Amino acid sequence: MRLVLDASAAVRLVMRAVTAERLLKAVADAAVVIAPSLYVSEVANALYKYVRAGDLDMDTALERYEEAMDLVDDFTPDRELTTEALTEAARYGHPVYDLLYVVLARRSGSTVLTLDQRLKTLLDRTGIDAFHDLINDEQRDG
Repeated sequence: MRLVLDASAAVRLVMRAVTAERLLKAVADAAVVIAPSLYVSEVANALYKYVRAGDLDMDTALERYEEAMDLVDDFTPDRELTTEALTEAARYGHPVYDLLYVVLARRSGSTVLTLDQRLKTLLDRTGIDAFHDLINDEQRDG
């Protein structure tokens, strides 16, 4: 199975959330894990928010960042996805950054691992497979 890893799931995984063990299993079971290059800045920005809130020191944030980068086998440059993502964003009335994950999944025949409910709803609309049970369990776990 090919897996597109969304930044929301990666950050929860490296922050050792309640569902991290199950997220890690989903990543480990994948033959290949891919992401758009946007993933890099999304993960960094999420970790910055933890630092800003006082929940992480900078050294730990940098360690978590490296862990999140190591989860992905291959990054696809956003430039290769953006034209199609922009077209689909207009079609679905949804932000381009989420469509980068959708387009990558569709092109590669991958399942998407995300904890972002809005992206999960879009994946349902576009017919792209997602890990549904992890999203629902993460919402309960908080």
